[in-house]
Amino acid sequence: MKMNKLDDIFLSRWLNNELSGDELNKFKSSEHYNSYVNIIKGTDKLQAPSYNLNEVFTNIKEKRNTTTITHPSTPLNNRWQWGVAASVILFIGFFAYFNLFNTTEFSSNYGKQLAFELPDGSKVLLNSKSTITFNTKNWDTNRTLELNGEAFFDVEKGNTFTVKTSQGNVSVLGTEFNVNVRPDFFKVSCYEGKVKVSDNSDASTHILTPSIGYQNIKNNTPITLNFDSTHPEWIDNQSVFKSTPIKFVLNALEKQYELQFEYDSFDDSILFTGSFPNNNKEIALKTVLKSVNLKYTTQGNSIILED
Repeated sequence: MKMNKLDDIFLSRWLNNELSGDELNKFKSSEHYNSYVNIIKGTDKLQAPSYNLNEVFTNIKEKRNTTTITHPSTPLNNRWQWGVAASVILFIGFFAYFNLFNTTEFSSNYGKQLAFELPDGSKVLLNSKSTITFNTKNWDTNRTLELNGEAFFDVEKGNTFTVKTSQGNVSVLGTEFNVNVRPDFFKVSCYEGKVKVSDNSDASTHILTPSIGYQNIKNNTPITLNFDSTHPEWIDNQSVFKSTPIKFVLNALEKQYELQFEYDSFDDSILFTGSFPNNNKEIALKTVLKSVNLKYTTQGNSIILED
């Protein structure tokens, strides 16, 4: 079995005992197998608290004092033990961590969420296929980071805290808020305190208070959102959309379930209001696609939409 490159999906299936008998036998006969077995044996001895979203949020809401980490936290997946997760982190690349020139990067993979602390104790929950980069040098006086994707922040009080994105910037002093940014998509929700949103597309500025959100999608009129939730729905394994072009919903499905949609004449500007579960691919696909009367076929990770 020639395996010049072991991808993270193959290894995660092995770690979860999801390989077929033939795949497992071929893997055992490869030059890589013993190395990964030794990794698992070594990391099985590590002990660390299990993470789940409810516990993380309890810690956030209770404002517990925890030690600021200088290494990545464990991906939030209750099916994985610490030893398995550690090996995946180190050798498969579920997220990357760099400390070159004082730069740190956290990244989450398809369908994964990641919890970690910033140098000042501010807490971050990173949604799937998202990346945060920041410089630890002079963090106390320059609390600035760059986000690509979606993240929830619980910011400790102090100097201005700024989240830079390709679509605009979000600045606060101490608060709880969520930022979701993709190409041509910008959404900010405030859960506590006040949030200042600077939109690059029209140079506008918006002040958000609790239960108020701002959404700007290219070729659509920016809207103000009102909501009752105390935290983002994706933390409860639900992706929620309001008046959102369906192409951005399909993009969210792709990032959650590692899919690729293929279509020709479908009007992907149709607005979608609704939600889909983040832990059941089949239900998620049926929920979204049936709402716009679309049939589809599946070929591996490709979803082919039919007119």
